[in-house]
Amino acid sequence: MLTTTALAGTQADHAVAAVKQLVAEGALSAGAALRLTVKQGNLASFLGEDNQLKIEWEAATGTVIDARVMPQLASRAFIRRDDAVDLTIARSHETPDLVSEGLVAPLTPLFERFGFSLPDAPPDGYVHVRQQALFNEQIVAIPADGDSALLYLRRDLMDDPARQASFQARFGRALAPPRTWAEYQALVAFFDRSAEGFFGALEPRDTLTGWMYWMPRFLATARPGQYLFDESMRPAIDSPEGIAATESYLATLAHSPAGVLKEGSDYSYTLPLFLAGKGFSTIITVAAAKLANNPASQVFGKVMVVPMPGRVVAGRVVPHPTLIYGNNLVIPARAQNKALAFLFAMWLTDPDISVRSVGGAGGFTDPYRYHHFDDPRIRAAYGGAFLDVARAQLPYVAPAGTGLPGDAAYLKALSENLSLAAHGEQSAAEAMRKTAIEWEAITERLGRQAQIGHWLRFRAAFPVSTSTPMPAH
Repeated sequence: MLTTTALAGTQADHAVAAVKQLVAEGALSAGAALRLTVKQGNLASFLGEDNQLKIEWEAATGTVIDARVMPQLASRAFIRRDDAVDLTIARSHETPDLVSEGLVAPLTPLFERFGFSLPDAPPDGYVHVRQQALFNEQIVAIPADGDSALLYLRRDLMDDPARQASFQARFGRALAPPRTWAEYQALVAFFDRSAEGFFGALEPRDTLTGWMYWMPRFLATARPGQYLFDESMRPAIDSPEGIAATESYLATLAHSPAGVLKEGSDYSYTLPLFLAGKGFSTIITVAAAKLANNPASQVFGKVMVVPMPGRVVAGRVVPHPTLIYGNNLVIPARAQNKALAFLFAMWLTDPDISVRSVGGAGGFTDPYRYHHFDDPRIRAAYGGAFLDVARAQLPYVAPAGTGLPGDAAYLKALSENLSLAAHGEQSAAEAMRKTAIEWEAITERLGRQAQIGHWLRFRAAFPVSTSTPMPAH
């Protein structure tokens, strides 16, 4: 099911034909409404510029799209609360909880019923099928957004001869993008001018999303196979590696605005500062390139993107990025028009249609099929150099979160302890020790043996990052 290659356009045609067949059979009423609920920033991606995709779908199928904006809630809380939804979005790490709590419909039966697949190979397959679409080897979501972390730096400052000479004198090496987290921290400190309102690091540190910026640090602390748990589900974070990752996470705070510790100060706080020219670095998905590459941007032509820091193996860097945000399509279990929702999702993510969705102005859907990275329209919107780095990093991207039922609880414990440490209320070691204790309690409550099974299946989605390490940049 995961390797059949879809020809461009046929996926969309197949979806439209299936809707017409449902209407002809009386299984779907003519003029049926698809209740689509997405975030404000996603509307243009799902409906098209000037609603052009919406207009085309409605003309082709005779159905209508009732599009609404979802509140700023986690998808789990939103789906629990609102039963008037046929199709919505969820972040990759949310799917284990959504499935285990019966909040979303399984999609494998719909794939089989209508004869679709999720191709996962070039030239036009979905990039991260295993990481984004599957839970317990069943399809539970349809990828509709890439979203792995990338490191953004101020190119103009890196290229400044005076700063290059100063860095060489201070550190005894050339000024270059960081290969490791230690090298990144050195750059953050070197370029920081916090007293003047220019910050070395603009990484989010709010409680809800802090784990996203800790995770790639932890994955990069040890040999290949550094995981959150061992095979018996014993936490691996109360360890020198976990403490080192936490210390690295905390080290940027001295070079960040105080506002990063406020509740809700996620990328919506740090990214505008970076785009306003008030910081040297930030970590966000390739979506930010769409903004930085706009000629009206204050940092237009001044920004570069590089792979996430990682480990150096035989003189070559092995990055450890993770999926962070991401918006995959899910069908709530209480949806009234599940078949219509599924067929629209397959139409929207068709190779041809998806290019227009990702490349359109105003939307913030990242490339999620291989051919997106080469499409001229998308390259013009994002900037070719930004997309090339994002594509080079694809083989090293780890899945989001813990991959476990109870993911929200595990991540809440981690993020709250990271926040306490960030506020100086406990040490890095204490944060890891307390998180490990809380994780053990969650595992026992949910059933260790069942969690072990989920964990081992999730772990199989991690990349084997030692086979072809990226050249050091």
